[in-house]
Amino acid sequence: MKITKAKRSWLLLALLLILSSFPNTSFSQTPNGTINLGILETFEGYTGAGAITNGAGATWTGDAGTNIGVISGFGAPPFFVGNTYNANAVTAQSRFDLFRLYIHLNDLFVDYPATHAPAFGSGEVLTPGVYSIPGAGSIGTVLTLDGGGDPNAFFVIKFYGAMTVGAGATINLINGTQSCNVFFIADGAISVAASANLKGTLFSKLGAVGLGAGATLEGRMLTLEGALVVGVGATVSPPSCTSSIPIFCEDNCSAAPAVDVLGVLSNYALYTDLGAVANTGTSGIDGNIGTNSGAISGFGSSIVIGSSHAADASTIQANIDLNNAYNLLMALPNTVPSDAGVLPVVLLSHAAAFGNLTPGGEIINAGIYFINSAGSLGGTLVLDGQNNPDAIFVFKFAGAFSVAAQAKMILINGARRCNIFWIGGAGVPTGAISMGAGAVLKGTFLSHGGACGSGASVFLSGRQLSTGGAINTYSGMIYNNPACVTSFPIEPPLPIELLSFTGECNNQNIVFKWITATENNNDYFSIEQSIDGLNWENIRNIPGAGNSTSEITYSFIDFDRYDDISYYRLKQTDFDGHTKVYSPISVKKCFEMNDLLSIVPNPAIDLININYDGDIDQVLSTSIYDVFGKLVYFQKGYFSTIPVENIQEGIYYLHLVLESGIIVRKFCLNNKN
Repeated sequence: MKITKAKRSWLLLALLLILSSFPNTSFSQTPNGTINLGILETFEGYTGAGAITNGAGATWTGDAGTNIGVISGFGAPPFFVGNTYNANAVTAQSRFDLFRLYIHLNDLFVDYPATHAPAFGSGEVLTPGVYSIPGAGSIGTVLTLDGGGDPNAFFVIKFYGAMTVGAGATINLINGTQSCNVFFIADGAISVAASANLKGTLFSKLGAVGLGAGATLEGRMLTLEGALVVGVGATVSPPSCTSSIPIFCEDNCSAAPAVDVLGVLSNYALYTDLGAVANTGTSGIDGNIGTNSGAISGFGSSIVIGSSHAADASTIQANIDLNNAYNLLMALPNTVPSDAGVLPVVLLSHAAAFGNLTPGGEIINAGIYFINSAGSLGGTLVLDGQNNPDAIFVFKFAGAFSVAAQAKMILINGARRCNIFWIGGAGVPTGAISMGAGAVLKGTFLSHGGACGSGASVFLSGRQLSTGGAINTYSGMIYNNPACVTSFPIEPPLPIELLSFTGECNNQNIVFKWITATENNNDYFSIEQSIDGLNWENIRNIPGAGNSTSEITYSFIDFDRYDDISYYRLKQTDFDGHTKVYSPISVKKCFEMNDLLSIVPNPAIDLININYDGDIDQVLSTSIYDVFGKLVYFQKGYFSTIPVENIQEGIYYLHLVLESGIIVRKFCLNNKN
């Protein structure tokens, strides 16, 4: 067969492409930072939308917050040490930081793609790395994470489904592994059974995170949307270390000159010239959303870092830029044509299907790929930039382009998302693009004249564009800018500046006094009482001043109190429902300060003698109550002797009601001897 000069050139190029497909691979995204939780660093638990419930007797250390939901079950130290945040600036910023954290954790290179069974534990020992399970998974009995002596070793275990932890399951960290470098990520709910002992952060994308009774967690509970529940007697606390997991983040990805064609569209994550932009479920979108002719809907509960545009100046320019981008990309000379099925062109071409299911996937080099038909992507596709940051990958399909569920793209050796374009309908009137559920993708997806949709939980580092069709997302993560978290753990402005809170006896009653220097958004104070320092009861609400910059003195008199030690604390509530509890104080046996009343004998058998050294004419009534508050004896006026032989033995309280207050004395009745 005669080989022409042109064919000889193509053959030489083909051989070079083949030889260059076996380089020493390296990550295209060289780490330039470490995992940063931002404002969430002080949190033990956070949900973007959902209730937070702390069970009876559970110990919670660290802040708790929800942007939408009710927070309940949080008392005072030692059972709760931290602050609660509800629907305020802190929880709003927390959603953005959590979204970015999710991006960076999912951007990590997967060391173990579907090579581990869905079940972890049973005494196994794992080496560091990122593990990916294509469905639901579990942890049972004992799982050991061995850092191999490296204090920066990290473990990220991802489940494309729910995650369950069996009763009594234990996670052991050895040889340098630290809980701050351990993350369990589930696409669905995370459920931990009773008495489990876990190390690491539990992160549900969309689902509840629940700990069973008596469980222990050294880590955090996080979810973009779902309830957080801590069972009775459980113990939760954040890691004592700061994560050192290396990540890649940048403020912008500058395209190579040949594909620097987007113009204003570089700021968009979702855009269409003609059609609706719709979302289902809770998605995360980093970038603008726009349509030049259509409606934008369904993003109300989603996390959107950007603005929405419908038929405004921005979309008019985007319309111009998108059509220009399509024309410029189509004008790029094709370097890898369709598979013609004959030599030598077969060495230079590519079939309509990209990717494969082998462990390493299919590796391809930079080029302008043209497929003269519809095309597809399945399994894993590795884009090798061959250490050229301007390596470009443009894929043109003269028809529709479909991505299989859980397909994956990996970028190595300098390949960058801003230099990658997938075009459906190239050179033909229309070509829809569809991305299957759970796919992990890179680059700009541009449908010419058709819809561009991503299925449930698609993770796309790029954007979805269309010159004339609908844009759809479904609980996906679409971002064109994996920026590092830039916020920091902060304390919101104190609602009040409390100068003092005291309680003392005065005229047989406890008088409370507290002084504020400033007040901000202060709705009211609550006085809470306890006889054991653990269980608290609200006894009075006192209106606050709202906003004040001057010193204000408050007071309250408690007429109904115990004779023994009693604990009191001050609780403050904002107009937005945020609360802060201040340290409790104790008042010890108030009435010993004024020893006017005594009871003899004590314990008593058949009668008690009441000795009152005050003005008897001031006594309004004499009564006896049991420990449950039930009245067992009552007489108007003062009586020095009271028969008690018909009263059951036990502990009782004598109430002497005066015109100026009440004196209470405890005595014991032992009339069965």
